[in-house]
This record gives sequence, C-alpha cells and structure tokens, in this order.
Amino acid sequence: MGRCILHVDIDAFLASVEQLRDPALLGRPVAVGTGVVASRSYEAKACGVTTAMPLHEALRRCPELVVRPGDARLAERYRQRVAEILRRFTPVVEVCSLDDFYADLTGVPLRGEPVLAGGSAALEERSLMALCRTVRAQVRAETGLSVAQGLGATRTVARLATTKAKPGGIWEVLPGQELEFLAGFAIDAVPGIGPKTAAWLQQVGVTTVRELWAVDRELLVRSFGGRGDEIWHRCRGLDAAPVQATPTLHSISRETSFEPRAEVDSQQAPFLRSMLAYLLDRATSELRRQQLFARTVQVRLRHVDGVLGERSRTLAEPTDRTDRCMAVAAELLDELLLRRVLVRLCGISLTSLVPPRAQQGQLFGDDGQAARKLFAAVDAVRARHGFGALVLGDAAGLLGRVPTGKHGFVLRTPSLTK
Repeated sequence: MGRCILHVDIDAFLASVEQLRDPALLGRPVAVGTGVVASRSYEAKACGVTTAMPLHEALRRCPELVVRPGDARLAERYRQRVAEILRRFTPVVEVCSLDDFYADLTGVPLRGEPVLAGGSAALEERSLMALCRTVRAQVRAETGLSVAQGLGATRTVARLATTKAKPGGIWEVLPGQELEFLAGFAIDAVPGIGPKTAAWLQQVGVTTVRELWAVDRELLVRSFGGRGDEIWHRCRGLDAAPVQATPTLHSISRETSFEPRAEVDSQQAPFLRSMLAYLLDRATSELRRQQLFARTVQVRLRHVDGVLGERSRTLAEPTDRTDRCMAVAAELLDELLLRRVLVRLCGISLTSLVPPRAQQGQLFGDDGQAARKLFAAVDAVRARHGFGALVLGDAAGLLGRVPTGKHGFVLRTPSLTK
C-alpha cells in the first residue's frame, strides 16, 4: 500500500462555533470578524459574503447578516477536540492552522479494520472510506461541527480534494488518478503558489495546472529558486513532504489583560489574586485533561510602562492539583506586587510537564487521594455542564465583578494554551 494522506477542514469553523454556542443562529447568515470577515456561515456565503471582505460591504450585501466578534478560547477548545478525535486513528496528526489538519493514514486501515466480510473492493479502499465516515460521524457527534475530508497520496492532492468535498463530504483521489484530478485546478489554488507567483505565471499565459505542465522545470527553478522545484512536483502529484505530528505540549499558559483606568478593581491585590486563581484553575484543568503533571509554576505581570515581571518556582513533586499550584502562585504574586505601577496583564504558566507516574504513598497522613477525587469530580461536573458550573477557591472573588457564562468568566483577552 502506498502513502495515504488525509486532509480535514472544519466547515465555516468560527461561524459554526457561534451557531453552536447560540442555536438561535442555526440556519441564519452569520459572520465572525471585527473589521473584515474572518469566517462566514454557508448561509452568508449564499448571500455573497466572502472571507476577508470588509464588514460594511458584507452587511450591504446581506442586511440580515448577524455579526459576532468570535470567541478564540472556545474555538481553540473545539479545535483541540477535533485533533483528539483524529489521533484515535493515527498518532501522526499535524495541526496546520486554525481549522485544518493533516493525518498520515499509511497502513492505518490494515490495523483499524483487519477483517471485512465479503465484497470485491480492495481492503485499503473500503477501510479508508469507512474510516473517514467514522471520523466525520464522531466529530459531528462529539462537537456538532461538520468537516470536509480529502484523501490522496500527497499533501497537495489531499488538500485540493478537500475543496471538492465541501461542505461535509469526502473526496478520494485514487492512486494513478492524480494528474487527471489536478489538471483543471487554477494555479492559485495549489498550495505554495501565492499571489505574486500566480500573477507572474498568469502574465505569461499560465492559468491552470495543465498549462503549468508545459513550463520547463529548469525555468521554474531559475525563476523561483527551490520553491520552483516544489511547484513542479506538487502540480504533478509527486511532492513527498511528510505529515509532521504536532509536538506534544511543553507548557500550558493562561493570561488576560486589563484596561487599568477603566477597570479600577483590576489594580487591587485581592482582585489580582482572584484572577490568578481563575487562570490557574483553567490551566490545571487542562493539565488533568491532558493527563500531565507540572514541575514548575510561573506567574507574570506586565505593567503599563511595558515592564514585564516574572517569577517561577519548581515544585518538590510534580502535580496536577489546583490547590498546590495556587499556594505557590500566590507567593510568587506577592513578590511581583512591589512596583507602584498599574498592571496591564496577568498570566500563569505550568511548565516542565511530565506524564503521571506511580507515587510512593504515605504511611501516616494525607497522601492526596481525597484531593484527587475532589478534582476528578469537579472536572466531571464541568465536562457535563460547562466550566462555569463551578468556581473554586479565591476565584470566587470575581463573581459579580467579571461577566460569566457557561464556559466560565468572560475575560477581556482570550486565554489560550501555548
């Protein structure tokens, strides 16, 4: 069996997230953006709204368009969920951008579906399509999102196949059919051919992949350097670029910013302690979800004069417990609150991440079992009802002072895993 690359693209990702968080938007034209359209629903597309279009033009074309600023934190969680589903089928998953992924499925069907009863189709063909249908169904069931999938022997072929599969379909380019498939694509649709390269090619009369085949390989190399050789291979379905598994987490960070003169409370030490407790709660919840422990806790404050203060401490034992991390973080915060300058940003990082391992229990005293059971129960409640269902410890000081929602406090600046 030759190489088999799967490309997955989330349909109208940011707009779909908005429709999921507010079901009243389902079936309505929706755009996400704060000046230009970053994402639009297929209902908005039918009205002539395109990505990168100025919002005023989008509203002119579609007066009933619902415009939302988007929630980067929530979108990141959805993206992580899709990546996790893909990793159930192959460990080689590359998260490419906000809404698309590559997965190397070479050899996976033989392991995933070793037995197929009856039928004359080859095992690889039948199991690959079955796997893609399973991926699509699981993403829909667990996230509510729709994905388009493209299958091919190379990254370029798989990605272009996805454009044929939108929205929500599966398109497979079988071995030997690459040239026939690629021939009709416009040159600016090929990954790696940007606007400037496409403009140069169009000036010499090359507008499609088929026409590009007539351009001498050496001329492309002389004109575009090493990229010219890549273009030559990609347009013939011969590129051998591998799928590179996205590195595992090395740290988990959460941060938010303030407008000090508008948010007077944000400069009070109790408020900053509460915000730090909430950010740490978010970080340690993600730590447990990833089944990792942290050895080091870091706290940082950025002041309005641009000065960044950081303090970190390595724990005696790695942990995933919120209370232990917070005890250390609170001491670090006190060390940082010595300057009489307004604070613009507060952040927390958990680093030196390690997988959990068997730990020596204590003959006398608390070995932490009760606390671990408590946090497991907290995580289970939040998984079912949303992160905002429970507020822990000092984070309760934010209640009534920071807007809340199903997914927790609504921070001024999105706080994402790094």
